[in-house]
Parts: sequence; structure tokens; C-alpha cells
Amino acid sequence: MLICGAGRAMFERRSIFAVVMLCAVHLLSAQIQIIPQEKLLEVVEPKVADSALSFTSNKVDFGTIEEMSGVWQGSTRLVNNGNDTIVITRLKSTCGCLQVETERRVLAPKAQIEVTLKYYPRGHAGRVRQRVLVYTKVSEESPSAILTLQGVVTASADRSDDYPYARGALRLRQDELQIEKNQSQRIRIACMNGGSVMLRPMADPFLTSKELKVHFEPAELAPKQEGDMVVEYTPTEGAREVEILKIYINGLNLSPRYCVIDIKLKE
Repeated sequence: MLICGAGRAMFERRSIFAVVMLCAVHLLSAQIQIIPQEKLLEVVEPKVADSALSFTSNKVDFGTIEEMSGVWQGSTRLVNNGNDTIVITRLKSTCGCLQVETERRVLAPKAQIEVTLKYYPRGHAGRVRQRVLVYTKVSEESPSAILTLQGVVTASADRSDDYPYARGALRLRQDELQIEKNQSQRIRIACMNGGSVMLRPMADPFLTSKELKVHFEPAELAPKQEGDMVVEYTPTEGAREVEILKIYINGLNLSPRYCVIDIKLKE
């Protein structure tokens, strides 16, 4: 098929345009990331249900605190501005580092209740902006009131010397652990990323003793960041016959025999 000069130029322009559009679509698709809902709530302001419930102040600022300063605690108040009783169905925060408690869940008309905030700064250095979402019977999908907690957490100095036991880049404050053989319990072992890259340690579900459930808080440790290895023990008939349980840690780029932590059972 013969194409005249004008037709060939038009065909070439359309081909170039198609290639450009294809590249743009490919680039855009490569940049799209799925954001967990909890992270999305930190950035996007949720829609608030039409409710008579409100905080006395929509923001609480804790100023500047140190990462290892321990739990910060503050409070504010919720007010029922309407003429009907309000029932709080659930309280939700956008981060496990922020806990919220109330003295009761039912507010009579014009009544107030105190809301206690507890923020755990360890592992969250930097600028903080978290939310508390209060849900009522008005709507299970949209919160009836929102509170923002903000402030700055300053990073602690390098404390590698406080963690003398190493499993690759994962450093532990203690290496010999003992738990009661016949009692369910939950213990925390302070840990730290002593390496220079992000670390995501996890217990191997196949090699770790079945009586143990292990997770890390936070799940990812930045270089020099401190956290906790949380160990939950549930006694079983089999556990009574052994004296040592084992935790095998994945994500350390080491052979399994170098990633094991022993838990001694005692009567």
C-alpha cells in the first residue's frame, strides 16, 4: 500500500503519540503503590459523621520529646453537645504507638468524659501526626469525632553498647531467657538494628517451637533503631517434656544455626 507524503507524516505523528502515551501509562503504573488504610488515615482527613459529639480541642500537641523518654501521657475531653444520649461503639488510632482510653462509653446530653492518650515514642523518631477516631451508633463507617495528636520525637544517641548479644545485624540486650514451664506468659526482649540497612526480622514459623509466638515492635528497624522482640508462650503437653525451646529468626542473612535464640523452661 502506498502512502502519500502528507499521509505518511500523519501516520508517523500518530505512531509517536501512541508510543509517548504508552510510556506515560507504564511510568504511571510503576509509580502506583497500595497504601495500607492505617497509613492512609495519617494523611487523608476522614469524613466526619453528622454528630453532636466533639472534642474540647481537635488537636493535642506534646511538643518535643526524646525517643527513649518513656510513655507520654495526656488527656482531653469529649462533649455531647446535643439533646440525646450518645453511645460510643469504638475508639481507633492510626498507629499502635497511640493508645486511647475513656472512663465510660455513654454520654448523656450535655455531658463530658475524659479521654486519656498514651503515646509510645520509641521507634518513631521524627515529626508525629496521628489521629484518634471516635465511632458512635450514628455511623459505623464514618467517625463522629476526630482528634489529632502531634509533636516531634528526637532520635536517641547510638546505644549499641547496651545490646551486647548479636545475631547478625540484630542486637539483643539479653541472650539467656527463662520462662515458667506451666504458665502462659508474654515477655519483651529489647533489641536493636546494629547494621546500616533496614532490618525486618521475623520468627521462622517452621523452625521456631510451636509453643512460641514471636513478633517485633516495630516490625521494621531502621539502622540504630531500638525496639522489642515480643515472645508469647503457651504451655502444651509436649513442652513439659523439654527444657529448651528455640526461636529462629529470619531476615538476618545468616544460616539458621546462627539465628537461634534459646528459651529455657523452668518449673
